[in-house]
Amino acid sequence: MKLYELTYLTDKNLSAEEQNKLSEKVISLLQVQPIKQSSAGFLNSLDFYLNPEKIKDIETSLKTETSIKKFIILKKALPKTKAKTTKRTLAPKKLEKKTEKPKVELKEIEKKLDEILKE
Repeated sequence: MKLYELTYLTDKNLSAEEQNKLSEKVISLLQVQPIKQSSAGFLNSLDFYLNPEKIKDIETSLKTETSIKKFIILKKALPKTKAKTTKRTLAPKKLEKKTEKPKVELKEIEKKLDEILKE
């Protein structure tokens, strides 16, 4: 099966109820559940999966529908599901020698604090 998108322009005199009935009729022509159905005003668009052999039948049925003024069926690219992974090799880092600071005794710290506080 391939992924398609159908967009069709309908008669401006159709009521909202007639628009809904027409949308249901178009979906039933496809004999599949749409991936998503979106309509704004009188322009309708839906995505669906269908065997390519059946597209001509759908086009013929849509042409005979008097409420549909124009339509276009586009073949869409299938969404990619696998993420590409790339392997990277990192160069080894140069080891730096850390200079260790001499440890300070607690008594020395207390002595310094006393000197500071006396001032």
